[in-house]
This record gives sequence, C-alpha cells and structure tokens, in this order.
Amino acid sequence: MTLYELFKSHKNRKRLEEILHIFFEEEFGYFISKINLHYHLPFHKRIKAKVAREKATSHPVRLRRAFQRLGPTFIKFGQLLSLRPDLAPPEFIAEFEKMQDEVPPFPFPIAKKIIETELKKPIDKVFKVFPKKPIASASISQVYRAKLGKKEVAVKVQRPGIRKQFEEDIELMYQIAELLMNHFPNLKAYHLRGIIHEFERWTLKELNFEIEACFAQRIAKNFKKSKILKIPEIYNKYSTDKVLVMEFIEGIPLHDVERIKKAKINLTKVIRNGYSVMLKQIFVDGFFHADPHPGNILVLKDGKLAFIDFGIIGHFDKKLKNFALDIFRAFVNNDPDKTVDIFLKMNPNSDIDKDAFREEVRDIFEHLQCSSFDNLQIGPLLRETLSLVNKHHLKIPEDFVLYGKTVSITEGIALRYQPDFDFEKESKVILGKLMNYKFFAKEVVDRTATNISKYKDLAESFPDTAREILEKAKKFKLNVDLEDADISSLTLEIERSSGNLALGLIVAALIVGSSLIMQTSALTYVYVTGFVVAGLLGLWLVKRTIFVKNER
Repeated sequence: MTLYELFKSHKNRKRLEEILHIFFEEEFGYFISKINLHYHLPFHKRIKAKVAREKATSHPVRLRRAFQRLGPTFIKFGQLLSLRPDLAPPEFIAEFEKMQDEVPPFPFPIAKKIIETELKKPIDKVFKVFPKKPIASASISQVYRAKLGKKEVAVKVQRPGIRKQFEEDIELMYQIAELLMNHFPNLKAYHLRGIIHEFERWTLKELNFEIEACFAQRIAKNFKKSKILKIPEIYNKYSTDKVLVMEFIEGIPLHDVERIKKAKINLTKVIRNGYSVMLKQIFVDGFFHADPHPGNILVLKDGKLAFIDFGIIGHFDKKLKNFALDIFRAFVNNDPDKTVDIFLKMNPNSDIDKDAFREEVRDIFEHLQCSSFDNLQIGPLLRETLSLVNKHHLKIPEDFVLYGKTVSITEGIALRYQPDFDFEKESKVILGKLMNYKFFAKEVVDRTATNISKYKDLAESFPDTAREILEKAKKFKLNVDLEDADISSLTLEIERSSGNLALGLIVAALIVGSSLIMQTSALTYVYVTGFVVAGLLGLWLVKRTIFVKNER
C-alpha cells in the first residue's frame, strides 16, 4: 500500500485528516511523522495541535482520549482491547475500561423512519405506545420503552449510517496498521492486522441485531425454568437486523447498590447467583455472556438477575471447555506447573523459552502462596497469566481470552459489592452442584459415542480403501510374489484385525448402554454387569492385540 492509495479517495482523505489531527493533539506526533503522514495534515492544524498540547500525560490516557474523540468505531475498538489482556498491556486495558459508550441521541423522526422501513408498517400500527425520547443512547443504537399491545417492550434501533461509518474507519485502520508495521518492525509481533480483523468480525456481528436475538434465545434456552436468571423474551416477528424488540424488564442496575439495599434485596444472594450463572455458562453450557459489566445486569425484586445486552458472546467447544475447567482447577489448587502445561498444550508448535515462561507463571502464583487462601481470586491470576501469554506471543483462541475476562469482571463486581465473598468456597460448592455424576456420565457417553462413530467410519471405509489400493496396484502392474505361507499369514492377520475391530465396537456399545442405564434407572446390577462384561472383553482384546502378537 502506498500513501497515494491511502489518499486517493476524498472521503477517506477527509476522515484520515480528522484522525491525524486528533492524534496529533494528543501528542502522538512522533508516530505520525515516522510513517510520513504529518505532511497530509494542514499546516495550520499542525500549529494548532502543538499549541493545544497539555502537560505530559501517560500514553494510555492519551490514547483513550483520542479513541473517545474519534467516535463510535474507535470507542468500540478500545472496548474490545479492554476485553483482551492477551493483546494489550495491563495499563492500557485499565484505561480502556473507563471508556463510556454514551453519545447524544439521534432525532425521533429518523428513528421512526428506520422502524417503519424495517417493519414495513406505520409505527402506530405496530406499537400501542411509542415515546419520542429514548431511555438510552449508545454508539451503535438507542433504546425506547414502548408498548406492544399490553406488553411493555424495549425497542433497540440502529443508528443511521453506522455500518458505513464502521466500514470506512476499519478500512483506514487496516491501512494505518500496515504503515505502522512497515516503519516499526517490532509491532509485527503484535499482529495488528489480525486484531483489526477480529474487531471487524465482532463489529459486523454486533451490527446485526438478528444475531444478538439468536444469542439471547440460546442463553434463555440454557436457563429455562432457572430460579436465578431471567432472559428477556425476543419478539422475532417485530425484529430485523436493524431493529430489535424484546421484553422490557423492570429491575435495578447492578451498579446501583443503594437502590438494591433500599429494596431490601440480599446482596450476598445476588452476588452468589451471579457467580453461579457465570460458572454454569462457561463449564456446563460452553456458551457465555462475555461482557457482564454492571450496566448489562439488572437485579430483580426476588434477588434474581437479568441480562439485557447480548452483543459479545463467548463459545467453547468441548476441547476448550475442558481446557478452561483444567486451568480453573489449577488456580484453585495453586498449581502453576499444571497451568503452564495447559497453555503449552494449547500451543504445541510454539518455540518460546518454556523455562522462562514457567518461572514467570510461578512468580504470579507466589502472590497466592503468600496470602490467605480465604482471599483466593481467580480473575487476577487469569488476567496476569494472559498478559504473560501476550508477552511470549503464545496464541490462544479469542473465546478463551473472553472466558478469562468474564471471570475477572465477575469477580471484580463481587469484590466491589461484597468484599468478603469467599471465591474458593463458593467455587467448590457451585461446581459441586453443576458437575454432578450425570454431567460426567453424559461427557463419557458423548466421548464414547464419538469414538464409536470413528470406528464405524473406519470399518465402512476399509473395503473401499483396500479396493482402491488393489486397483492402483493393477494399474501400475506391480509384480508381487507371495508364497502360500505369506498368503495364509496375511489372511489370518486380516481376520484377527477384523475381529479386534468388532470386539472393540461391542465393548464401546456396552459402556455406552451401561452409562445410559446408570442415568435413567435404579437397577444397579444391570449397568454394573454391563461395565464388568465390558472390562473382561476389554482385557481379552488387549491380550488379542498385544500378547498374541508378541508370541508370534
């Protein structure tokens, strides 16, 4: 990319000049000059920027101020970085967490036009009551409290032209990142383009309200009939990618502790419920709300919680869920070596200095060893460990980082409102309830069923594979001289291998069947007999595959 390409569009040139001016005013002139962009800033603005400089302020503060001044795209970018301790140093993350996503509302006639265009009906034909003033206004949308028949609903309306603005800004981000990496080679280790690509992917999801609706409904399904969490009902009939209509929930924002106390709601119960919800989402469902700051959580009269925003969601497959649970246990058990082993297992091809990484993780754990075990906090340990991951340039899935941030935010909220909250005790109690024998039996059944499927596929594909090999041998006219003894030996080997495969399938089927009976029946002797028979057949299989082979 050249500077000419960067400035070839009048639209991009105008926005880029605005970006450069703000960064220049926030004392980032060195970087702008280094990538040769200061010449494209009007001379009078350069002079004005220099005059406007304040006393030396830290880089994190100045960068946060610049992002806020640049508007929605950069505010969202800063908020993304605040969720990613593997991408940004701790001092920058702490500053980005201060960003407020509050902007002046856009006029009601514009909101009305968007709603009517999306729903293809006049607004008064859809809503019984629709006020002109929104109850909240953010960078991507604003929210109205309306009436849909007799039901009170929250109507989220996307800002006009916001998608186009995001796309243009993200395009400029890519181009500036490339210039920075060309002139500052050490920045290549931070994969700037990858970070921007991730931000682009997240933003496109957040700009599609149909995806948010899907996320909300999935969490609602996971907490169906829950006594501790409420998810608002989504009205799909009146929702599109730019308008989202959901049940309005009357509650107290979690950060308003005084109102919670005045309502005589047990705050300890509220915090315990929130911690339980977080652990269930991560370790059982593998699908979790990844931005649980107090503004997104309401407290209901009975101490129940409610989520009202679903823009950022984390998702674990079984492998990642197991990694997360193993690391959580390693922290609870104060085991730094196990923690290191898990992160290295997630990066099997890494060429980092493993001994140095191990020593630094041990240093982090020393804080836990030197403090009272009653004050165990998983969040700070995760946050500092993920910072080390960033320092050593290890790669881990973004959802795993969201998990770490979610744990950290949840614990931070708990400590802020309940300083004596016992994380170690609560973790063991909650996980003990969640990870009961049924959960583990289901995991065993799922893994066994997966293995059976693999063996079945292998058995089905074996004849075709053998035929393909023979056809290739015939095509290339390979000369193979086999004596009768060789043929007989090959025949016996094939028969024995087929028998072993069949026996393995029987053993697996017995384990699956017995596990299912164990979950659904009180007939202990039935599933015990099944496990015993499976064990005996398994031993026989070992004898057939190992000892018989060694005797030959």
